[in-house]
Amino acid sequence: MLSEINLKKANELLEAIRFFNAKGWSPATSTNYSVRSEKPTEYLISRSGVDKSKFALADLILINPKGEVLPPFNAPGVRSSAETEIHTAIYQLFPQVACVLHTHSVLATTLSLRARAQGRIRFEGYEILKGLEGNTTHDLTYDLPVVPNSQEMKDILRGMEASFSKNIHGFLIAGHGLYAWGRDVAAAKRHIETFEFLFECLHARGEI
Repeated sequence: MLSEINLKKANELLEAIRFFNAKGWSPATSTNYSVRSEKPTEYLISRSGVDKSKFALADLILINPKGEVLPPFNAPGVRSSAETEIHTAIYQLFPQVACVLHTHSVLATTLSLRARAQGRIRFEGYEILKGLEGNTTHDLTYDLPVVPNSQEMKDILRGMEASFSKNIHGFLIAGHGLYAWGRDVAAAKRHIETFEFLFECLHARGEI
């Protein structure tokens, strides 16, 4: 059902999903993941309600920019996440982005609540900041946006409007989790790992 190119993309995404689950970043069927198809206006995305410890290749489905499930994946009861609109919006805003990942780690969730009033978490001086695409030095200040949670994806996207004009790699939804993206699956996964390492640093130092 998948072309050779899309099958390769799907397997790369599946490997990342399994890695995140092993880290404990996808509890209780939560989280969602996508990769841009070989057809740039279609996306492979994780279907909703699947335990990520049992997630399989067959649980990746193809959607269009409206979030509609495309044949032959549109069987009864098959749907993508309620947060699909965030994925499709990021792809349309950033043509260079080819993968969007969303995780629910304990640290991302708790730190995002504590930083909700500030609207961002600031990182300075960490060597791991070079793990974010385009950063070539530790000697910089990097702000990760934090937006209020909502069951309406348009509200979350509105909360990100100003930040989307900047060179960012992700954002936190308060009390919810982390979104990150990149030019391919490997880059997006690296960004998730970079942010999670930074969260652990802040937690260890008691800075937030």
